[in-house]
Formats: sequence, C-alpha cells, structure tokens
Amino acid sequence: MKGNHRWLYTLPLFVLALLTGCATVQPPVAMDQVFWTEKHESIGVMVADLPAPTVVMIGQQGLLDYAVNSAVASGLRSKVETWDASGFNELSAVVTEQLRSHGYKVKQIQETLDAAELMQPKSGKVGFSPVDLRSIKAKHNVDKLVLFIPTAFGTVRSYYSVVPTSDPIVQVGVNSYVVDLDDNRFLYYQGQVVNRAAEGEWDEGPEYPNLTNAFYQALDSAQQSALTPFKTQQVSTNTP
Repeated sequence: MKGNHRWLYTLPLFVLALLTGCATVQPPVAMDQVFWTEKHESIGVMVADLPAPTVVMIGQQGLLDYAVNSAVASGLRSKVETWDASGFNELSAVVTEQLRSHGYKVKQIQETLDAAELMQPKSGKVGFSPVDLRSIKAKHNVDKLVLFIPTAFGTVRSYYSVVPTSDPIVQVGVNSYVVDLDDNRFLYYQGQVVNRAAEGEWDEGPEYPNLTNAFYQALDSAQQSALTPFKTQQVSTNTP
C-alpha cells in the first residue's frame, strides 16, 4: 500500500470532524496584542485531559466490514494503546515559565473541562468559548486562560469495505486557546494536526518500531508548534 497514504495528509483532524459534525467551525484567531500588553492581569495555564491513543479506521465500511478490519488491526491497536503522550502535560509548565520570566503573573491550573463541547461553537458564537469558563476566573483568581486541548493521539487508516486503501498514518492533534475570562472571548485560537508516516516498513508487529518512532516525532512536533506563540522571542517582541 505504499504511496497510497499521501492523500491522508489533506484530511482534517479525524477526531475533530467526528466531534463537530455540522456545527460551525471555529476559524483561527490571531493573537490579540492585549494578551501581551495587559501585564497587570494574571494568566492561568492548563492542559485538558489527554485522549487515549487509539486506532481509527475511516472509509466506506459496513458493520461487518468494520468488525473484520478491527479484528485484523488488533495487534496494532494493542501497541498504539501503550504509546505515552503524557509529555503533552509539560506544555503548561513550559508556558508558565516562559511568561513568568518576562514579568507576567502566571498560575498553572488543574481543572477538568468538557473538551468536546468546547470544540463545538454554536451558531452566532464564533470567536467565543461555547463553554462558560468565567468560573475559572473566580476560582483561581486569573483574568486570562491559556488552554491546550489535545484532540487526537494514534493512527488513522482508510478502507473500502475490508480492503485497506492506505497505510496507517500517525496523527497528533492539539487546539490552543487564549481566553479572556471576562467574556469568554478568544484572544487566540489555533487548531493543528501533525501527520506522519512510518519511515520504512510500518507492519512490523508486535512492536511496530517505525510507526512508534513516527508517533513520538509527531508528538514533539505538535508540542513545539503549540509553544511557538509563547516562546521567548515572541514574548519579548510583543511586550512593551
């Protein structure tokens, strides 16, 4: 199946597509400069709960087809479910340190959010969080919230009936937000997904070393991209 996977690179994040359905899609929001200039206000930083790494099968499959494909993919699924994405939680600490080093008042927050609901803007609410996050302001005494929501860890593979039409592709996704907790307005939003194919043979069970390496490479790439708006040079450029 080599060479047949490239079209998958144009797919939107598969989990986000499943979650949003026909809902209005939140477009990217460029960083509002008020985030950098209002240094008297405090900033909360948090990472939402991590989804479990999983194997996703897309394409035209009936129920029986899906059952057959799922059974065939059981070995890969067993390996994918052992992948460790916990390093994503480090985003909170890194951003907190970067902002504090430039004089911002920052607090790391541990909080459970309905991530699926947050990613589904309702009609007329584009640009604002559909989940009311203002309680975080009162509870944690912060004015703005930097929020990272990991949206997908694992692989995606396409099928037509029981016939694979691509190799498995690793996907790692994250949505990054900055929210004004006065009114739930997005001061920044960017959703991204990193797709990576295995270098060399992918079907080398039970360890699948090439796919596993691709996952950790994609994980690091997604983390670095999510950090870009908050890196030192970005902060120093935008602070007065």
